[in-house]
Amino acid sequence: MQMKKRESKNMTRKSAKKASGRVASQPQPVARSKKSAPRSAHTLHFRPREDHDNSFISRITLLTLKKVFEESTKSPLTEQIVLHLVNQTDHVVIVEQAGKPIGYYCYDKTGADSIYWGSLVLEPVKQAKGLGKKVLEHFVTEARKQGVREINGHVQVKNKEAYKFWMNNGFQVVGREDAGSLPIQLRLD
Repeated sequence: MQMKKRESKNMTRKSAKKASGRVASQPQPVARSKKSAPRSAHTLHFRPREDHDNSFISRITLLTLKKVFEESTKSPLTEQIVLHLVNQTDHVVIVEQAGKPIGYYCYDKTGADSIYWGSLVLEPVKQAKGLGKKVLEHFVTEARKQGVREINGHVQVKNKEAYKFWMNNGFQVVGREDAGSLPIQLRLD
């Protein structure tokens, strides 16, 4: 009896997701079977931020960045500051896995061929599993489609893991430390 309830509940969730019409922003194959394939637990999906995502964005940002932000900038990081900074960004993209948000990234188009990458934040349990690299690969692919030739950003000096991530993925430091951050850049030539 319990098994049937669970199966029924899972089918209802799947049906609701299917009916919601969410579409991943990843390129879709040209030929598709009539049956819709279930979402893989390993596949990432990307969608624009919606108002209901604000609590997730605040929670995950404070959980992952509060300490290093405050150490680097000597300023407090609050929910209001997180939302203020995110709301100033032109594009906020929610990263989902198995239908649930696991992170987000922000960016601004700063010129005809340049983008400023504001942040990449993943749930702590999703870090160090290669997902950040998959998000970056998706982002670079989308940026190239828009004619972008350089991606600029900053990394907090005290955030050793983030620094290592960006350097291992082709970014280079392009200036001096300012307010606890280093300017970084990825050329897409």
